[in-house]
Amino acid sequence: VNNAGMSIRKPPQDYTMEEFERVIDVNLNGTFLCSRDVYEPMKEAGGGKIINIGSMTSVFGSDWVVPYSASKGGVVQLTKSLAIAWAKDNIQVNAILPGWIHTDLTAPIKTDYAERYETIRSRIPHGRWGEPEEMGGCAVFLASTASDYVTGVSIPIDGGYVAF
Repeated sequence: VNNAGMSIRKPPQDYTMEEFERVIDVNLNGTFLCSRDVYEPMKEAGGGKIINIGSMTSVFGSDWVVPYSASKGGVVQLTKSLAIAWAKDNIQVNAILPGWIHTDLTAPIKTDYAERYETIRSRIPHGRWGEPEEMGGCAVFLASTASDYVTGVSIPIDGGYVAF
């Protein structure tokens, strides 16, 4: 499971190139490097499963975390491309796209931007933010033999947010 992630919140015009590149480096390049490094061992073992952690912002973007959205959009395309490239080696590559989930990364939204937090919550069809453990069932499925014919997909786990 490739689960590295970081973000910097500010208007897009205020990012330095170093900040933008740092987010891309951790979120996208890190995902590629980890995937590349497990390719040979998985191929030699007769196959394997790679689960990338993307984001719902890869589906609709965000004016608040532009490099994060760009990097996670890249993770979705990387997932598709690696799935195609490595299917012949019985390696399935899929992604989970968490929605608004209570994590260390999103904690400042609740504490520092209470009005925005509530606006987001009110737009989620389930009426609440998700919890980290709610990602587990999808990860278990994607890691299991039940998903042997599933590759190149990105599954949102977002309480219906992107369905709106």
